[in-house]
Amino acid sequence: MYKWLAEFFGLAKNYIIFALLISLSLLLISTNNNGHTRGLQVVGLVTTSYLEAGVNDVLGYFSLSSEVKKLQLENAHLIDQNAKIRGAMEENRQLRGLLNLRQQSSYPLIPGDVVGRSADGGRNFITLDIGEKNGVSVNDPVVSGTGLVGIVSAVSENFSLVRTLLDVDSRVAAKLVNASADGLVVSGSYGELAMENVSRRYPVQPGDIVETSSLSTLVPPGIAIGMVTKAENRPGDIFKKIDVEPAVDYTSITTAFVMKYSRPAEATKLEKEHLQKEK
Repeated sequence: MYKWLAEFFGLAKNYIIFALLISLSLLLISTNNNGHTRGLQVVGLVTTSYLEAGVNDVLGYFSLSSEVKKLQLENAHLIDQNAKIRGAMEENRQLRGLLNLRQQSSYPLIPGDVVGRSADGGRNFITLDIGEKNGVSVNDPVVSGTGLVGIVSAVSENFSLVRTLLDVDSRVAAKLVNASADGLVVSGSYGELAMENVSRRYPVQPGDIVETSSLSTLVPPGIAIGMVTKAENRPGDIFKKIDVEPAVDYTSITTAFVMKYSRPAEATKLEKEHLQKEK
């Protein structure tokens, strides 16, 4: 209140003094009963009314300006509160998903917080605040409450670097659940994934679910990767062009689990023995 009054008098001091002097002069004229001053009295009354209206307008402007500033501050406060509420809701959703995953997983899980992100020139990594001292190893799969995040590519004592599915060098064996077709999920365009090596003879529709395949040597089968957004046959190509929306929102993920998974030793041994015999 005092601030805008000081601002008002600082800007309009001369105008106010002039208006007061004119008003005083006109008041003296209006109280004079001399007939020669009747015309001046009328002019004085009209002029006084205009001056009063002008002063009211100026006062109204500063009053309105003060109200606008007050509303702007309230609006900024509400925007801040709304952002905090949305952040808390997203964090709560992620924690619920992680809790469900931990309860359902048959493999040991190591929880970690996302402390860094990098996405440049086709590279896409996140950094977790867990490392070798927590039991993390290179090639461990990383999952969230919604699906597969990526694969650990480097580890220090206290931190892990995770290559996400959006990275240009990411390759994950995947399966179309509805079509029972295996393929390979790679980085796509505009923040999406692409599924390759799926024959055009398989019926694939938008909304079909993509998950990890039993053919993977690094990731257990049945972990969500994403959902098909577009599938089409290209002329002269025996494989479909399939776009996949990731199950994980990489822009908002704050926590994740490193999964300690080892492919069954018997299956690995059998494959090696068979390859040696073929040679």
